[in-house]
Amino acid sequence: MQHTNLYSGKAADVIRVLLVRYPQRMPLRALAKEAGVSLGQAFNVSKSLINEGLALRDSNNYEFTLMAPSVLLKRWATVNNFVANTRFIDYNALEDSNFFGKLKELDINDNNDYALTGPFGALFIAPWVRTNSVQIYVRTEEDAKNLASELDLIPIEGVGNVRFAIPNSNGVFYGARKIDSVQIVSDVQLYVDLLNYPARGAEAASRIYDVIEQNWGSEEFNV
Repeated sequence: MQHTNLYSGKAADVIRVLLVRYPQRMPLRALAKEAGVSLGQAFNVSKSLINEGLALRDSNNYEFTLMAPSVLLKRWATVNNFVANTRFIDYNALEDSNFFGKLKELDINDNNDYALTGPFGALFIAPWVRTNSVQIYVRTEEDAKNLASELDLIPIEGVGNVRFAIPNSNGVFYGARKIDSVQIVSDVQLYVDLLNYPARGAEAASRIYDVIEQNWGSEEFNV
């Protein structure tokens, strides 16, 4: 597997699981199941990571762990471009529409119907950089239409202040959790989406990275 292939497609789904779960050790079969990939795909990613000195596999119990999670995370984020490589469906929320209140009241089940990301999602983790736009991952265009209807959004041509993002992989929802009754992507996914984001995205990413680093240093960290 080529180096750049680690950060796209099924390979990215594997490294996302490893980064979200770090410092947890994972058997290869469990890793494949968590990432939604074949055992062979998980093996190929693990082999590439080991060859690059980023991971280690215990020969006794076949558990797999990252050795340099920060290096892996930063490499992935550096080559990722959330805005350029994502298909968006744009809407506008009117100033008096109480968008946030309606978002909190959505009857969302545990199947990760949506997850906030980008600068708006970062506000729930490290409220440093303010933003007037909202970025929301959804699984399908139909999901975007349904949520827009529930939130009383207005469709718009061009860039709206509420942007539904259709991901290349549903792996972006891995590790998502509710904060203040709103679903947010994992801190790892936030960092990856933010680093190359325009309008102070790198600044917001640095704040999220501080949170990730603190969590990785905590023995209680387990998503």
